[in-house]
Amino acid sequence: MDGGMIFELNKKYSDYGEYAVQYDQSLIDNLYKNYIKLGCKFITTCNYCFKPSKLKEWEKYTKLAVDLVQKYRNDVKVFGCIPPFFDSYKNGNVNEDFISFYQKLCNIMKNKIDIYLIETSVSINHVSKIYEIIKKIDPDAKIIVSLYPNSKNEEDISKYFDLDLYGLFLNCCSFNKVIDFHDKFIKKCSKINDINTFGFNCNKINEKEYSKNCNIKQLQNFKKNKTINRLSLNNFIQTLDYENIYIGGCCGYGVKEMEELINEIIPS
Repeated sequence: MDGGMIFELNKKYSDYGEYAVQYDQSLIDNLYKNYIKLGCKFITTCNYCFKPSKLKEWEKYTKLAVDLVQKYRNDVKVFGCIPPFFDSYKNGNVNEDFISFYQKLCNIMKNKIDIYLIETSVSINHVSKIYEIIKKIDPDAKIIVSLYPNSKNEEDISKYFDLDLYGLFLNCCSFNKVIDFHDKFIKKCSKINDINTFGFNCNKINEKEYSKNCNIKQLQNFKKNKTINRLSLNNFIQTLDYENIYIGGCCGYGVKEMEELINEIIPS
């Protein structure tokens, strides 16, 4: 998969990506082309932060972001980013505003993406409602849920297997946390055979804690994630018994970092 789009866009613009999708589309195009050149088979719509809590005109920017990827659909598959309605890592009650947001978002994406990717999921209550909305609007939709490892998801992991998911991912955590959560909770779930696609998006260790004390420019100065090396990565992959395995990047993983990660899997 590709890496974190906002990480790259924030090197030039200090916003949520809205300026680039409207006025500097060539910047986003070049990033997608670079990911595809690296060998990425999936790219993701860059609308993670386009939601009512951050942008009043989120619908306009989402439509621009979705339209941007259409030119690549003959070469790669497209993940439609389904972001958290609430702030990242935060739980909240499902209400009318929550439902309205996802209804509008899914109608924007229908027939324009290949797989719906519900990102940074913190609660089965959120996911089950989003899943219901997607399936009502797009009955044949393929849906992947990307979990944020927390105590709630540890407790409710088996409930995700009750949904007819195309895949289950992990994101926004260190590589060590990916292994830990997978082996302790996903792998040991009695319903593990009900899913044949697993994936994870790597990020930089302590990025979330580090970001609290840094500005956007400083966030580009991540240290190399030394817990991911060829041996540890390939050893983990060899333990995975899934038909499909997806690997990508999120916070702190741009084009350069994805190139490093790909070279750990497939030596250059």
